[in-house]
Amino acid sequence: MNVLAVSDFLRDFFLILLCAPFILLWGCALWDLIRGHHSGWAIVGWMVLILVVPIIGPLIYFAVRKPTKHEIDEKYLADRELQRAAAARPVGGPGLGPY
Repeated sequence: MNVLAVSDFLRDFFLILLCAPFILLWGCALWDLIRGHHSGWAIVGWMVLILVVPIIGPLIYFAVRKPTKHEIDEKYLADRELQRAAAARPVGGPGLGPY
């Protein structure tokens, strides 16, 4: 009976489950940095931070970076849609539950 193969599989499986989100975070931070609107030295500085501190670096990058014009426009349109939906909702109600 080869129990070693099962334990290797489970170890590798949980290692992948643990590492995959951090690798995705790292890759997304680098992708956003490369396609972003930064100057040359800013890209180098952020890339060093992201690569040297692999888990905390991308989190700092996403927390500090400025939103793009496209993201600001999307946020504005989403807020306007929420306001429109709230204005279209009837006032009061049948009295059967909280509104």
